[in-house]
Amino acid sequence: MGLDILGVIKYRFFVLSNYKLTNQLLLINLVSAFLGLIIIIVINLYLINSDRNIDNKINDTKNKLQSTTFFLENNSIARIPLFKSCRINNLIDESCRTENLNQKITLSDLELEPTSAQQYIIKNYLDTDVNISIYNNNMIEIINSATLFVGSKSASNIKFLEINENEENKEKPINNYQYHYINLFNIIYSKLIREKFTKDIVKKKHNIKIFKETNKKRRLITHKYIDRDNNIINIFSSPIINNNKVFGIIIASLLIEEKNDELAFTSFILFNFYILFILISIFLSLFFIRDLIVPLKQLSSLTLMERKKIRNNLKYEYPKRNDEIGILSNEIQKMSNDLNLQIAQLEKFTSDVAHELKNPLTAIKSSSEFLLNKNISEQNKLKVIKNFNKEVNRMNRLISDISNFSKTISEIESENFELINVDNFLEKFVSSYSVNQKNIKLVLEKNAKNSFVLLNKDKFIQVLINMIDNSISLLKNNKKILIKSKQINKKFLELKIYDQGKGIDFKDKDKIFTRFYTDRDEHRLNHSGLGLSISKEIINSFNGTLELTESDKLDFRGACFLIKLPLSNNNNFQNRD
Repeated sequence: MGLDILGVIKYRFFVLSNYKLTNQLLLINLVSAFLGLIIIIVINLYLINSDRNIDNKINDTKNKLQSTTFFLENNSIARIPLFKSCRINNLIDESCRTENLNQKITLSDLELEPTSAQQYIIKNYLDTDVNISIYNNNMIEIINSATLFVGSKSASNIKFLEINENEENKEKPINNYQYHYINLFNIIYSKLIREKFTKDIVKKKHNIKIFKETNKKRRLITHKYIDRDNNIINIFSSPIINNNKVFGIIIASLLIEEKNDELAFTSFILFNFYILFILISIFLSLFFIRDLIVPLKQLSSLTLMERKKIRNNLKYEYPKRNDEIGILSNEIQKMSNDLNLQIAQLEKFTSDVAHELKNPLTAIKSSSEFLLNKNISEQNKLKVIKNFNKEVNRMNRLISDISNFSKTISEIESENFELINVDNFLEKFVSSYSVNQKNIKLVLEKNAKNSFVLLNKDKFIQVLINMIDNSISLLKNNKKILIKSKQINKKFLELKIYDQGKGIDFKDKDKIFTRFYTDRDEHRLNHSGLGLSISKEIINSFNGTLELTESDKLDFRGACFLIKLPLSNNNNFQNRD
């Protein structure tokens, strides 16, 4: 039962590998952009929540109000000269003025003197957002900064210029984009600020009520309310006390601005960096995916052509790169070459098999036709039957060897390798192969101490048996076969197999490894010519070589075969034979 049926894999739709690489990359970029947008939003919320601009203004206003109170308490409490009023129905009585000049000056009780207070307010609050009202102890407003600064035209001129500049800038696309972004930021800023500063909101109080409350509590008090224009106003009131007597109240009102253009511009810069980063990422991704998809499509086309056996005059080259795609390209090319080679070998093997089987079949057919001849003598008939039987045995031998050859070739592809100590392995092999019908003696000459080779032990034994059986079949009784091992430059193992036979013509040194080739005139029935071919295939699978070479031993002037294998020396390996 499949995993889908069992319910293990339920959401195949969301697996990236189900989509094309371009769509995968697009989806990854979209997810990255979404995550980046969330990060930008979080950063903006953090900037707004950690903004201390309004809190600083409130604290500055409190500190400034306390400084103003302290100044007034120490510099604006004085006795004021009292004069008789000389104005009657808006007309000046000159006799009254003369009388006042001659009259002795009378001073009032201590009270809040407005002149010095006005000068202080003008000096310290002219360019601020704080509106100051000062009431004397009779609850009469003696100073209001809103009326003191009404004559100043600089503020209105500046606002007029800013409005004109904003209108001109909004006509440009970039400035229009900036304007809308800052406007959106200030909307969010306003909502968060309003949520923060309207938790302790109260109804608007009249200044007289504030006067009474402050006069009663005799300390700085503060509260917030929302005016008719839906603005948040923060009110601060502080008593002016001298000698434990309240001479007046100073009230400061601060408009809490629900926008912050400087912070909005910082957010605008961050957002632009985010947009730029996303655009660069998409561009680089498209460039990368193009460099990735083109060679993959090329590989796909090449494999499709190989599979459909499309042949034309165009030359298609595999992608040549140094990355993983280049490695994949090389492996596919090697696999394709190996597959084509195996197909070619299979075709040739089929042709060779057909040719080898055709010879005994032709002989069998001739023998059967000859037997059908009624005029054949009994003596000739017996010869034909023997020849018939001989060809049948030959065919049976061929079929068995062909089957063994095919089995060996298939096993080579899936064989398991192990590390063996060559000298120890050969010593055990020679001792187990010492008995044979011709009394042929195997001689071992070891010169490869602690030489390790990585190979399949069973297949290597098969090679040695093939080589030795070939030599024994051609040797006379009581002869010798020499097996000599030698290490070459600590890189290769050289194994030579000598015999004392008549040898092999050196001009046939390549031909003898061809399938079904044999130069035997006698005993041809027992030899199909596949032994050396099988041995060479096995040695090649070990990354080694098998060849016929000239003998360098005077006592062994027959055939000499050289097997060369790469060493795998490692002190950490143990002898596993």
